[in-house]
Amino acid sequence: MMYSANGGLGKAFDELELNRVLCQHYGVRIAGVILNKVIPSKLKEIEEYMGKAMRQAWGVPLLGCIPDRPFLGCPALADLELLFDRKLLCGTEHRFRHYRIDDINVVTTNLSRFLENMRSKPARTLYLCHCTRDDIIVGFLSEFERRRRAEGGFEAALLICGRDDKYKVSREVQDMMVGVEGAPIMSIPVPTHDAMKAILHFTPKLNIDDTNRVTAAVGHYEPYIDFDELLRRTRASNSSFNEPGLLSLEELKRM
Repeated sequence: MMYSANGGLGKAFDELELNRVLCQHYGVRIAGVILNKVIPSKLKEIEEYMGKAMRQAWGVPLLGCIPDRPFLGCPALADLELLFDRKLLCGTEHRFRHYRIDDINVVTTNLSRFLENMRSKPARTLYLCHCTRDDIIVGFLSEFERRRRAEGGFEAALLICGRDDKYKVSREVQDMMVGVEGAPIMSIPVPTHDAMKAILHFTPKLNIDDTNRVTAAVGHYEPYIDFDELLRRTRASNSSFNEPGLLSLEELKRM
C-alpha cells in the first residue's frame, strides 16, 4: 500500500500514524508515503524531517513531497454541476472553465453597482445571485453579450440560487438566456449563502475529461515523486520483497 497525506508536520505525522496502525492491524505492508499540498516555503524542511522520521520510526520511505498548487483545487463549472446535481442552462461548452475561490462574488448590490463591479473585476469571475434578482440576471446577460462582441469573449459565469419549490426565475428571463451565446449560467436549488459555503468547502476531484487540470496535475506531481523507488518497493520479483513495509504478491493483486 502507498499512502498519501496532506503535508504539514504534526498533523500529517499523526494522520500517517493512525493509518500505519490500521494497516499493521490488517497485515498490510506500506510501500511508502507521499505528502501532498505541502506549503512551498517549507518543502525542504518537511521533506528532510518527515523522511528521517518515517525511516527511523517505521522503516518506510518518503516517496514524494508535493508542494501545494492552488489551481488544482479551483472548481470548474463541471465540478459545480456535480456538487449541486444540476446542469448548466447554457454555455455548456465552458464546463471545464475553472474559477479561483478569490474570484467568486455574491451579488447583493443594485444593478448599477453590479455592472460597475463586472467591469472592474477580472473577466473570469463567478457570480452568485438570488433567482428573484431578474435585474441582475438581465444585467449579466447584457454585459456578457456586450463584452463578447467588443472583446471576442468574456469568461464570467453566473449561478442563480434559490429553492425550486419557493422561487423561480421568470419565464421572460429564462427565454433571454437561450439567446445569449456562450454565457455559462446554472440554476441551483439552494440559498445563496449555502451555495457559497458549499463551494468554499468543496474539494474538486480529477476528471479525465478535464484535460487542463489533468495535464497540470501530471506536470506538477511527476517531478516530486520517486517512481523508481516506488516500483522497486512494489515489484513482486524483487528479492528484497519481504522487507518490513513491502507489499506481498497477494496484496499487489488486490490493488
